[in-house]
Amino acid sequence: MSSSSPDQLQISVSLDVELLEQVDEFTSDRQEAITEGLRLWCEQQADLKLQNTVQVHQQRHDRDETGWLV
Repeated sequence: MSSSSPDQLQISVSLDVELLEQVDEFTSDRQEAITEGLRLWCEQQADLKLQNTVQVHQQRHDRDETGWLV
């Protein structure tokens, strides 16, 4: 990997060989690909967390017999 900028942390990871070969087919910049992949994963996790929060709120609302819980 190339040198890190001040706002980057250098780490070591182990990756599946076949996955890395696929990455190499699309780009010569593994660091960029991994960084973008992690960003997308974080966005998906945030979306799942939001969906779960909405679902829990809806379930609480549905169980509220008074009709006051919003």
